[in-house]
Amino acid sequence: MAKKSTSSNNQVTVRLDSRVMYGVIALLAVVLAIGLGWFIGQQVGGGDAATGVTADAPAPAAANPLGELQPSNGAASNSLSTSPDLAVQPADPAAAGAGALGAGQPVSLEAQPVGEAEPRLWIQEAADQNWVFSMGEIPGDARFEQDFTLSNIGTSELVIEDTSASCGCTAATVGETNIAPGGSTVLRVGYDPRVNQEQGRFIQKQVRIKSNDPLVPLVEFTITADVAAE
Repeated sequence: MAKKSTSSNNQVTVRLDSRVMYGVIALLAVVLAIGLGWFIGQQVGGGDAATGVTADAPAPAAANPLGELQPSNGAASNSLSTSPDLAVQPADPAAAGAGALGAGQPVSLEAQPVGEAEPRLWIQEAADQNWVFSMGEIPGDARFEQDFTLSNIGTSELVIEDTSASCGCTAATVGETNIAPGGSTVLRVGYDPRVNQEQGRFIQKQVRIKSNDPLVPLVEFTITADVAAE
């Protein structure tokens, strides 16, 4: 402990007990040792000692909802390519030419035979050009018309329910709406380039026929033309 003494010239002198001084030094040594040990541990363990996970330890595999462990790299097996139940099936001829709106191309007798009491729509001129019929070069200052033969190659009466086109500049009409098996009628397609001022352009328009054909209820084919400039 500290002791206080006085001298003859009235000055006060403070003396520290040697035991107190040694205790302070020992305490500082303990604190220094603890700090040094923590620093060395951080350097040796790379900062992972606190978490208990070493740097090169593999991550635990994740379990799926069924409780089965999956590979930790996330790779999935290609079950679609090996499962026999998911094999690709042959396309239905009726849907072979179907578009976004359910329209498609007629089905030929070679692609699928006609069943009993089944109507079947067919347009030979469009089929000859793979359902993209070219009208060639047409005048730009008048309405142009093209006739097609719409046939019933089925075994039951074909009923034409509606005819339409993709543009107001194009129209499609039929001579008869009820066609007996083996019969035919005229499908007349008219196009007027003056409606949309399409002179000097190459045009493509779609023609649609709705009927009771069970394979393709909504038939669609394309007409093209080079419109002369005025």
